[in-house]
Amino acid sequence: MPDAIDLSTVTILNSPDVRAWPATALLTRLELRPTGVHVEFTKRDGADSWPDVPFITDGEKLQYTLWIALKIAGQWYASGCIQFWRGLNENGGPPPDYANNWYYDATRWRPMTAHQPAVGESVGFFVTAGNARNNGASVVHERSNVVLVAFPDIKGQTYTFDALPVPIPPAVDDPPPPLPVAGSSEDALLAELILALKQTTTAVNALNTRIDALKMTGLRVHL
Repeated sequence: MPDAIDLSTVTILNSPDVRAWPATALLTRLELRPTGVHVEFTKRDGADSWPDVPFITDGEKLQYTLWIALKIAGQWYASGCIQFWRGLNENGGPPPDYANNWYYDATRWRPMTAHQPAVGESVGFFVTAGNARNNGASVVHERSNVVLVAFPDIKGQTYTFDALPVPIPPAVDDPPPPLPVAGSSEDALLAELILALKQTTTAVNALNTRIDALKMTGLRVHL
């Protein structure tokens, strides 16, 4: 699934510049709940999941960061705001409080600060490996694809995204029959058929000419 927003045109605030990071994960489910955000993507769990990174104190670890992208005065801005550790089911609070909870400091997030998305406004979301809030650490420089959703009201909303379709191989036409090899019996037969066709055509033309001549004399010719 391609990015819903061209990241090369997005201004990054208070986070690493992830615009060139490869999109190795596919975001499959986004739940903007009244109690927090729940997100699912293909590198969240399992043997191929993104590795944990150290957090503030010894023993604390983070796995990924949820980003939000807002279009303000015609320009897209994005920041990694909400950190998740492995096993954390939701984080970030209710949708009406994103501006207060996620990007409240004008020093770090202007002009996103105080821009609370309106209901129905197009807002982008994606995740990146490691800690992307305040330019934190990451072991691998990878991200998910960017999705664009209509922002919900206080009740929240669940969005699901299809997995990448499996490419269908193009249809292969049946190969044409092999051409006769020079000197083969098929080649000789083809030559005979062409010669007979030419002789037949010549005979028919001669017969038509003879019939036309007879008609000119007034003789009735019944075919």
